[in-house]
Amino acid sequence: MVNEQKHTKRDEPKRDEPKKVAVGCQGGGIHASFEVGVLCEILEAIEDQNRSKQTRFELVGLSGTSAGALCTLIVWYGLARKNGQAGSPRAAIEQLEDFWERFAATTTAERVLNLFTYSAFRAQEKEVLGFNAPLFGINPRSRISQAVTAGLPLLGVRGRYFDLDKLLGKACPHFKGIDWDNLQTRLLVGASEIMDGVETTFDSDCNMKDQGGKHTAATLNTHRWRKRLPLTLQGVAASGTLPQFREAEKIHGGRYWDGLYSQNPPIRELLSSVRKEHVPDEIWIVRINPQQSAQEPQSNAEIEDRENELMGNLSLNKELDFIMTVNDWITKYGGDFAKDYKPVKVRTIKMRRQTAAELRYSSKFNRSRDFMDLLCKEGHEVAKEWLGLWPDVGCYPEDAAYS
Repeated sequence: MVNEQKHTKRDEPKRDEPKKVAVGCQGGGIHASFEVGVLCEILEAIEDQNRSKQTRFELVGLSGTSAGALCTLIVWYGLARKNGQAGSPRAAIEQLEDFWERFAATTTAERVLNLFTYSAFRAQEKEVLGFNAPLFGINPRSRISQAVTAGLPLLGVRGRYFDLDKLLGKACPHFKGIDWDNLQTRLLVGASEIMDGVETTFDSDCNMKDQGGKHTAATLNTHRWRKRLPLTLQGVAASGTLPQFREAEKIHGGRYWDGLYSQNPPIRELLSSVRKEHVPDEIWIVRINPQQSAQEPQSNAEIEDRENELMGNLSLNKELDFIMTVNDWITKYGGDFAKDYKPVKVRTIKMRRQTAAELRYSSKFNRSRDFMDLLCKEGHEVAKEWLGLWPDVGCYPEDAAYS
């Protein structure tokens, strides 16, 4: 990172000291299957550390938006202590793999429904004389949509396949039993409040209690257009609410859509925590929206695909650039400023170039098991190689590029 070489040894942990790491996962629909593989490899590395008693890094934070929020929630839930029982990396791996497997089209009816949905998005990408066929869709707020949804279970479609709230409830049955005050890993989830246009982060720090027995949420809110709320399953559902498929999630009088519109994922909040030990030394970004495009988009489908990628990356890069700015301020001003903040390295874990180039916006809706397994396998392979090289790997912004 900029001016990184100017930091003194007191500014950051020594090389042989465990690094505090936070992992941020972008949203990107089914492309998040890659993140499943990456997260499982990180958890495997933590499990290996526990066995060997040689700790290289500690996972102090997780952050996610949309599908990335689903992945990080399940990992966090598996690690968290709940109902008096400790979590573990192995529990987190098993629960994440099980969750993502159940998210795939499994029954015959689900495979047919997925084929229809994915084919509709593919058809929209086909262009004749510069025109695209408009995607036929049903307003999720309409009576017709509600009737179709009510009839899906009769056709053999599991409720968890199309009902995100039900899926999350089944995946995290002991959410209310979380030991909030003794979490070893913090979770941030990004969503967008659409009525007032408020960037919102659902933060596990807000679930902690102060000495008066009240939530700390009020002390963490920043200003009118940016706020933090206690972490809830409803907040995670809000982060994954695309208006084409779900009605806006209603939380505390607000109406929420996908966090892709605001933070993908929340990063800035990682620098301030109720517990200072949760502030990371490094942030690892799992990027599933490629930063670069090999050529200028020409077709309408290519334009739509690139628009979606830019939407997911530009908001993220602004937050990462803010961290770099803070790093510069630490070096430039030192003193009391350096006492309150520490330099944070940002690193990128990304898909292989060819894979990223071949994926399209439509494939973000392809819930076929074969497709999901392919991306998950690549996540395992890329992360295993990356972790084998860490910490001798690149840093943002250079490592976000393929060249």
